[in-house]
Amino acid sequence: MEGMTARTLRTGVLCALPTELGCLGDRIRDRRQCQGLELLHLDLPGAEVVACVGGVGKVAAAQAASLLVGEGLDHLLVVGACGALRRGMEIGSLLHCKRTIQADLAVRDGREIEAHEPLMSAWRAVAPGPAGWLVTADRPVLNPWRRMRLARAFLGPCAADMETAAAARVAQRAGVPWAALRVVTDLAGPGTSRSFAQNFPRLGGIPADSVAALLMSSNPGLRSD
Repeated sequence: MEGMTARTLRTGVLCALPTELGCLGDRIRDRRQCQGLELLHLDLPGAEVVACVGGVGKVAAAQAASLLVGEGLDHLLVVGACGALRRGMEIGSLLHCKRTIQADLAVRDGREIEAHEPLMSAWRAVAPGPAGWLVTADRPVLNPWRRMRLARAFLGPCAADMETAAAARVAQRAGVPWAALRVVTDLAGPGTSRSFAQNFPRLGGIPADSVAALLMSSNPGLRSD
């Protein structure tokens, strides 16, 4: 309506390690401690953004996601690195999460969580890349047989990580739309640790570097109402 201005959306950004904040780490205007973690308020034009570097693993990710959701988010963005489970996914390529699964959960109910399609599509428009599975587990995929078994279980692009499913579950239960973008730093299996150590410092921040462009876009997928 005439005379009304659009409300500034509040965005949460979650990652496991400081490197995964990318250029957002240079935009911190304020920080405060909350339950042993730091909530980082970022200075981005036309956006209200709070980020949290939660630590590695599902427990850490769930805590960080809960703190962010408590900030009254309109949507949650998960960024970071991943290990490719399928051949043809190159080091440095981006993977948008269409669906995430808690791979090591013993029961089948509630293991799979769908990303918010409009938000994912808006992100893909500014950071092109395929959409596929993020398989979240409590430990890296170092064994070639485990990699093969996981890859066979899911169709299409597929990568392993250690946080996405936990953050997604928190967001889903809070009614907060979420999306995740990760960059391939290693090919899960033998040599994972060496490849990760070599590639992570230069690649880990790439997904976060696209957040500003996403928030500045006029794509209606950013609207959660």
